[in-house]
Amino acid sequence: MKNWLPVWLRSNTQNKKVPVAQTSKTDSFLLIEGAFTPLQAADILLSLINDKIKFHTVQLLNLKDINQIDFLNSEHRIRELRETKNQITKIILDARTQDKHLTIHSNIEVSTTDKLS
Repeated sequence: MKNWLPVWLRSNTQNKKVPVAQTSKTDSFLLIEGAFTPLQAADILLSLINDKIKFHTVQLLNLKDINQIDFLNSEHRIRELRETKNQITKIILDARTQDKHLTIHSNIEVSTTDKLS
């Protein structure tokens, strides 16, 4: 296959086959719903993001010498979360400057999958 193709389009002879988990029923839960002051929105959203960053930081400490792929995934996720945190902080500060409220709607989807070997 051509090297210009995205990895997921290339032949499996070039790439290791990755097992695909089978997903069962998905449940959806309303996590956050409503209009909030910038201070309330900051408290809710930044706490959530900070907890996710903390989770991945702990994962990094546990995975550093064990699994390089999971380690790199956690590092990448932390970078993404920090960027998200910066963007949300800007939105919150803009709303505060403009004396506006923020409407937040957030769902969580949970499903079970087959265990990968």
